[in-house]
Amino acid sequence: MTTIAEAKIKPAPGIDGVKAYSVPKHPAPIDLKLDANEGGAPDAALLKRIQEIGPDVMRRYPDASAVQRLLAMRNGVEPANLIVTAGADDALDRLCRAVLAPGRELLLTNPSFEMLPRYARIAGASIREVKWWSGAFPTDEMLREIKPNTALIAMVSPNNPTGTVAIREDFARLAEAAPQAVILLDHAYVEFADEDMTSFALQFPNAIVARTLSKAWGLAGLRVGYAVSANEDLISWMRASGGPYAVARPSIALAAARIEADHGAMEKFVKQVRADRRALGGVLDELGVRHSASEANFVFITDSRALWIRDALASLGISIRAYSGDPVLGESLRITCPGDEIQCQRLVRALRTALKPSTQGADEWIVCHTLDEVRSARANGDVAIALVADRGKTDEFLRAGAARVVTDIKEMETFLQ
Repeated sequence: MTTIAEAKIKPAPGIDGVKAYSVPKHPAPIDLKLDANEGGAPDAALLKRIQEIGPDVMRRYPDASAVQRLLAMRNGVEPANLIVTAGADDALDRLCRAVLAPGRELLLTNPSFEMLPRYARIAGASIREVKWWSGAFPTDEMLREIKPNTALIAMVSPNNPTGTVAIREDFARLAEAAPQAVILLDHAYVEFADEDMTSFALQFPNAIVARTLSKAWGLAGLRVGYAVSANEDLISWMRASGGPYAVARPSIALAAARIEADHGAMEKFVKQVRADRRALGGVLDELGVRHSASEANFVFITDSRALWIRDALASLGISIRAYSGDPVLGESLRITCPGDEIQCQRLVRALRTALKPSTQGADEWIVCHTLDEVRSARANGDVAIALVADRGKTDEFLRAGAARVVTDIKEMETFLQ
């Protein structure tokens, strides 16, 4: 018998060298999850829709036509100009499979949504990148990088992870300069932005817009997204580049019910997210923390203290996304806006405790020697730092809620450097 080690299995072209998606996390118990940019929870009554439909929702193959019509109506297009996908990720993957291949190229900004270059590599395409950390979209730089083999140009706006945005003129210049290429507008976070460019982009025959119900609509667990284009051929190519039943029937039913019964709930959530974003920007300015001018449902922070902030907030039950040692992002953080006033106040308080602890007996850093002391500090809203002699107990103290475990009190001096 041939063993796994002896097998001559090779990955498909483009797979070799692509890292698996993973997010390192602190092991402390978490009850406020702000690391994945998810939306607010929809009304629990939505689940009743499945009971009303009955068991056929599980027995029959999916038919996305109902939600397709609803989404087409919201975007002012015919259903044939829209494809429903398993989240916006599936739309991006299909698009890359449809228009990229060995010898063709994807042009995009860096940093940007991390799945785009991954899908391009799997399709065998090469990648050309232009830096865009802050400020205006780098249109002039992008135009200079367009080549005869440029087949796909991606504009993620609001950008993930920075939250920065492009404007109409940026999109128009790219679409007109590269008629041989598809111009992708990834609008996953557009509900939180000042301007929705979907209808403008659809004026161009080489444009396609990707959207999702995972963020503002609060349906990340259902995996429902879509792509829309004035060019039916682009949508047809995307249909052919994936399976016929991408989205499960229960997800389709719940997504349609969510849209039909919204009555302003989504807009109310978006308004609160924007208020959260302003509040977070204010406290970050107060604490001297550099952050981008985000128009998404998150704030992006570049700071050498990124891992300490992540761990201190985790000790208080809040998870955020930290990038450490990333070749592009360096030491940085992405924090989802809760979309809830009380939770936002808790987040603001936790950031202050992490970076500017009080000396008045509350919101402090507490040195703890036992697991009970760690749990007590966490319950009081203090950041627990475990001082132990035995490094072998590190995981146990972290799981109890300690931000860090040290064997020498002097190690604390390094946390904010």
